[in-house]
Amino acid sequence: MQVEIWTDVNCPFCYLGKKRFNDALGQFEHADSVQVTHRSFELDPTVPAGTSGSVVEHLAHKYGRTLEQAADGERQLGAAAHDAGLAYVTTGRDYGNSFDMHRLLHWASTLGRQEEMLDALYLANFADEAALFGSDERLIGVAVDAGFDEAAVADVVADKARYADDVRRDEAQAEEFGVQGVPFYVFDRKYAVSGAQPVETFAQVLTQAWGDRPAAPQLLNTDGDACGPDGCAVPQ
Repeated sequence: MQVEIWTDVNCPFCYLGKKRFNDALGQFEHADSVQVTHRSFELDPTVPAGTSGSVVEHLAHKYGRTLEQAADGERQLGAAAHDAGLAYVTTGRDYGNSFDMHRLLHWASTLGRQEEMLDALYLANFADEAALFGSDERLIGVAVDAGFDEAAVADVVADKARYADDVRRDEAQAEEFGVQGVPFYVFDRKYAVSGAQPVETFAQVLTQAWGDRPAAPQLLNTDGDACGPDGCAVPQ
């Protein structure tokens, strides 16, 4: 069974939802047969690359809140993250353009290490006081600290065309699905769940999606002539 998850590194609910989904998957009896792919979604693709801004100031401006109201929202998110067993820095976080991060995630996927890269980016954004956005050196350092090869990471970050089409394809698919926000989970392209749902909800959807998978075709007759791995039988 395939589960596709549209996310953005800027998104605290994606960070929280990943933990809750993984907790549900860890309890799922068919977990070994579930393939998880993380898809790209930029919350604000208009943010200029190479810049970094205060999350609290950004939220206050975007939603018409006071700085204290925005800061209180961060504290509430921190409490929810801590309840889920996640580290979360509630002051001093930054936000910025995440396109290069999505490109790195696609590159890491070719290595079979997409989950490791995403975890490293989430931790750098939500659990580390150092600014994450706006610096190629910082982005490369986060990946290297997670065990990725420095030269290879630097090559991907420097070449802005690498994996850019993959990011755009993910975003085009999200638009086709009508995705308005993330995290957004799609199970076998049949069921969808939006938001950082409770562990119990993810467990229910996993069970339902697994039960509704297409059954393997039942073979009714094995006597017909056919070709196989060893070639084709010569008619007698």
